[in-house]
Amino acid sequence: MTERAKWAFILDKDEFVRLSLSKILNKYGFQVEEIEDLSQLESRAKDIKEGMILADLEIEVLEGRVPFLKKWSERFILMSPSISDDLALRLKRVGIHHILKKPVEPRLLRRVIQKISFPHKVKVLPLGRKRQSFVQ
Repeated sequence: MTERAKWAFILDKDEFVRLSLSKILNKYGFQVEEIEDLSQLESRAKDIKEGMILADLEIEVLEGRVPFLKKWSERFILMSPSISDDLALRLKRVGIHHILKKPVEPRLLRRVIQKISFPHKVKVLPLGRKRQSFVQ
């Protein structure tokens, strides 16, 4: 039986952030892909179902994509350099519940991923452990 890929899609303009997140998520057992905008994900619904989306987007962009976000909101993590009460309220209205302040700390990212319900019980590797010790 083949193991299903656990996808993590990263949408961020900062190359350093994308590289850092990619390394962290690879350690957690995710197959990582960098994307340029949300429209690239519409044809990848099957992969999103097995994974998650991490994005740094303006709230106006998110508010314009409510139908898409409602479908994937449980596995959507917004990253932002500043989080205000107004932003949190607007995100809640569009269905986004997971917000991380940038720069993203691996420990906090791991906690958020552990709260997300994945269809096939995706497990997250703890930091500091080698990949060989991960049993699914």
